[in-house]
Amino acid sequence: MVVADDDATIRRLLTIHGERAGFEVVAVENGEEAMTVINDETEVVLLDLKMPKLDGFGCLERLGKEFPTLPAVVLSAADEADLAVRAMKLGAMDYLTKPFDADELMAVLRNARRMRKAERENEELREVIGGTSGPKLELVAVSEAMKLVVAQARKVAPLDSTVLLTGESGVGKGMLARMIHSESHRSEKPFVTVSCPAIPRDLLESELFGHEKGAFTGAVKRRIGKIEAAAGGTLFLDEIGDLPIDLQPKLLNVLQDREFQRVGGEELLKADVRIVAATNIDFSEKIKQGEFREDLYYRLSVIPIEIPPLRDRLESITYLCKHLLKKISRRQGRTKTRISKEALRVLQTYDWPGNVRQLENILERAAAFSDEGVIETKNLPKEVKGSTSDGPEISGIGGIALAELEKQALIQTLRLTGGNKAKAARRLGVTEKSVYNKLKRHGLM
Repeated sequence: MVVADDDATIRRLLTIHGERAGFEVVAVENGEEAMTVINDETEVVLLDLKMPKLDGFGCLERLGKEFPTLPAVVLSAADEADLAVRAMKLGAMDYLTKPFDADELMAVLRNARRMRKAERENEELREVIGGTSGPKLELVAVSEAMKLVVAQARKVAPLDSTVLLTGESGVGKGMLARMIHSESHRSEKPFVTVSCPAIPRDLLESELFGHEKGAFTGAVKRRIGKIEAAAGGTLFLDEIGDLPIDLQPKLLNVLQDREFQRVGGEELLKADVRIVAATNIDFSEKIKQGEFREDLYYRLSVIPIEIPPLRDRLESITYLCKHLLKKISRRQGRTKTRISKEALRVLQTYDWPGNVRQLENILERAAAFSDEGVIETKNLPKEVKGSTSDGPEISGIGGIALAELEKQALIQTLRLTGGNKAKAARRLGVTEKSVYNKLKRHGLM
């Protein structure tokens, strides 16, 4: 964490609280010094708005160009609300007023850490699935399935319509949301993320809509919400299916009327934001159970885009491994890590329930135990190797290996369906492509 404030007492206080929260703190006197010590490993930046040489606004502008996903929190005087609003529009994640409350600072730092973790995952996904070219985020799609997704995203990016991204955890929904924003007319304005399950229910309403001073116990000043902070830009609502039912009418009002009120406020504020939402849940089930409003679902899914799981685009594995291993090598301090053809073949026959995120974790683990920077089949975990494991297999029912049980289930189901793989997939509850992958894995085709 980097702290920049020209007041030595405040620097010391922020350092103490930051260290208590588990951060390694570097404290400097001005923005110019801050920019020399900020790097890719920095988790959060605390900036005073008024500093010599380079003030907080100047820092925010440079951070937006050099470290666009790094969370920045600004410090302002209690009577400088207009300056805090300007800072939020420049990309600040949050703001604190002096003198700051210790508990509030801890909550902000914890939120920043969660956000930085999520952004790092998105950065890595962008690197392995695409990259940046100039100010626009360009995605390089290898498989036909991802080419279609990218084409759809590019078509809807210039519109202001609400987009709902669906797909399993780890497929890259956050990365695609950023691409849509980067290719829209709102690209120069903020891209603000709210992770619905990551924020406690009692804080989520205030996080989204903001609150007025005195709105509830602890509301010692007015706070700007994420909708307001994203003015002119894009608001990304991650895992929208976890939005509490009592907050859903307020979000529906934003989508329908483009208006909202801060918690405890009476003033109607305009919501000039484009909303992109994401989920990995089945909305039909949530709606049946009364946990999600059907009218809100229809408002969110004006333009739905489904991102296919990695098992349906296994042809991307070679490309993904190449780029992920570059990232892992840098992280582990290695000059280069590569994967053998045999190990790559094993990865290409696995179903990847955790998608790209799981692939990266497995590669990082395998690289740590590899010899001379080469990942071999023996370095892969048993759940990935399946029947190709060179060690004893995991037993299933009655001592029969799980891989053998899966093989026999495939054979019996194909017999029942007369060899029709589409029908077999429906009976087994998997995709048709998964059936083909399993047949290849077990040497049945």
